[in-house]
Order: sequence, then C-alpha cells, then structure tokens
Amino acid sequence: MEFHEFGSKAGTPLVFFMGTPQRGEAGNEFSELASQLNVRLICPTRPWYNGDEYEPSFEVCTQQTLRYLHADGIGSCYVMGGSGGGPFALHFSSNNPGLVQGCYLLASMGTPETFTRTVTSPPTLQLLELFGTNSYEGAMEVLGTWGLPRDLAHGAWGDFKVLMGHWDSIPYANAPMVYVHHGEDDENAPIQSVRDLVSRLPRHEWRISDHASHASLAQDESFTELRRIFGEVGKLR
Repeated sequence: MEFHEFGSKAGTPLVFFMGTPQRGEAGNEFSELASQLNVRLICPTRPWYNGDEYEPSFEVCTQQTLRYLHADGIGSCYVMGGSGGGPFALHFSSNNPGLVQGCYLLASMGTPETFTRTVTSPPTLQLLELFGTNSYEGAMEVLGTWGLPRDLAHGAWGDFKVLMGHWDSIPYANAPMVYVHHGEDDENAPIQSVRDLVSRLPRHEWRISDHASHASLAQDESFTELRRIFGEVGKLR
C-alpha cells in the first residue's frame, strides 16, 4: 500500500482517504494549502489501485495505514475521508479510537442501503448498474471506453465491492468525534444516506455547507471547505 505525504512534515498529521476513483498522489493538489496551515497530509492509495493481490476490504486499508503510522512514530492524528473514502476513514477511526482524535467526513457516502435508494447522479447510477450487472472484464472494458485508465477502473471496482458490501467491521460506538461536512443537495452523496450513517455514531457535528457538495468541491479553486478543515486541524497539535 502506497502512502504519499504533502504539506508540513512538522505539522499535525491528517490522514486523507481519497474518493473513488483516486490515488493518494492526487493529494499533491492540496500540498501548498497544507503547508500554509501546518498540516502533515498523509494520503494512502488503496492497494487494489496498484493491482496488489489483496481482496478489497476495509480491514486491509486500516491495518496497513496503522502499520505506516506506527513505523513513523505517529501516536496521534486526525482522519478525513472524501466521498467514497469517507467509510474507509470512519473504519480506521472507529477501530483506532486511542490514535484518532477526530474524523472529518467530506461529501461522504453514507450507508449503502440508503445510498443506493436515494442517489440521483446519472454517472453514479451508471456505475452502480455497471458493477452490478457485469463481469469484472466486462466492467473494465466499458470503463475503458469512458476514458478511465485501467488502474483507476480496477481501483473503482475494488472500492465498490467494499462500499456496497457489509460494514459489520465498523464499530460505530468506538468512533471519535465525527465532523460531517456536507451539501444538502449533493446528487452523488445523498444527505439521507449520511444521516443514516451518523445516527449510529455516539458523537457527531453537522457542518452543512454550499461548498461541501461534490459539484462545489470540483469547481472551488479556493478549496474553501478543505481550508476550513486544514485550518482547524493545524491548530490542534
């Protein structure tokens, strides 16, 4: 499993689980902002994006991320997950409550049952149908015609296997404080599914924002919502 670091080496560690389909090196876009706001940004690439021989699971990502942090002597950190990376962030946080001081969910996917019932984004609906009705090779072929590189297509396939599967390995009751940054009208990550998710948590804080939907995040060159999160985390060490 690869890890990419950006920002300030002496800053507050923030592990950022990227969305689907993204690799950890995509965090380079936020390197300057992380440096400005005293954040050591650590971005894992889930192993199936590299074709590693791992059965996709929450546990694989959590175990390897924990190993990386321990090897570097990091005994305290914050965690963030964007879009499809949100459940991976929550899994890691809930399974390591002594290590993780807080978890940020940014335009995160919620529970799969409510997500599949309420999502309205045409591209996301296409992906759900594609992965639900095609073989692996069939899905890879279609994604290739959409212009998605093979590694990202394979990674998306692995992510959807996990995200649409069972979430029994997330011990919700152990979760640290969870900050939910979300847009009310996010077609990619319907807020109903996130409400279902956070109803299972012992502590959470809603941060509804026009800047926290998929569409706004893609268009916001000022990184308004990330600036808010980084600014908060950078002051907490």
